[in-house]
Amino acid sequence: MRLKHIEVFNAVMLTGTVGAAARLLHVTQPAVTQALQHAELQLGYALFTRQRQRLVPTTEAQALYPEVQRLMSQLEAVRRIAGALGNTESRDLRILIVPSLAVKALPEALRLFRRKYPAMNVSVRVQHSREIAQAVALQEGDVGIVYGSKAHPAVDEQPIATGRLVCVSRSDSARADRRTTVTLDEVLRGPFIRIDDRDPIGTMLAEQWSRLGGLGGAPQSGITVQTHHIAMVMAEEGFGPAIVDSFTAMAARGDHLHVRTVLPEVAVEVRALLPQGVRSPKAVGEFIKALKTVTADGDPPA
Repeated sequence: MRLKHIEVFNAVMLTGTVGAAARLLHVTQPAVTQALQHAELQLGYALFTRQRQRLVPTTEAQALYPEVQRLMSQLEAVRRIAGALGNTESRDLRILIVPSLAVKALPEALRLFRRKYPAMNVSVRVQHSREIAQAVALQEGDVGIVYGSKAHPAVDEQPIATGRLVCVSRSDSARADRRTTVTLDEVLRGPFIRIDDRDPIGTMLAEQWSRLGGLGGAPQSGITVQTHHIAMVMAEEGFGPAIVDSFTAMAARGDHLHVRTVLPEVAVEVRALLPQGVRSPKAVGEFIKALKTVTADGDPPA
């Protein structure tokens, strides 16, 4: 199959009709029909059957489609990086940042940044750390703010701040724990709000649990969430304690959150990711400086 055939095949799989596929590809319906016929002739089998004015994929097409999806994803990545390379003079500041740091640290940093660049356009995209590293490598952003090191071959890193893991829980219940510290194994012995293991700090927490000997089984957990901020909100609503980073805890808006230091202390690093081999605009350096300023005190109030 030629690339043109693959694009037409993908469009028909997505839309289900020749007309809709033609509109998606900005070509004529005869062009789509002809490309499908050529592809089927080369392959020696049908890709679609017509049922009630819709094209239904054959068994062969369904088996082929996952590979086509992967190829189309790679093609889109090539298009994105090609477009980004042509926009090196853009006056926008493109920030990629993890969800938790976008709640409090980002607005405060942008407030400082605006003092020097009041007229600069700023775009913000919230993603998880692994996605940010990939996007920065593709030059889809000028700077990415993540937890921990991403060790990507096409990305440079700069340290921003170091915080620590803390345990957060609702403070006004009858059974509220008033201590300022709690051991990690003590939290792990009972149900708590976990962060998904695919998150860097979720992984870090799982590793710490393993170092403690597993405590005789898997960690108990009533609720598992994807982001630190959601974990903190659930804890504040009384669903149980959560272990999050201290930067997230600083973003608490209510008066019902008790914060305790987790022992042994576990450091949490915030880093800036930059495209390797690309001279960053001066505005990027100013934004990083502002973010360092607002995250310098990584300890939330107890």
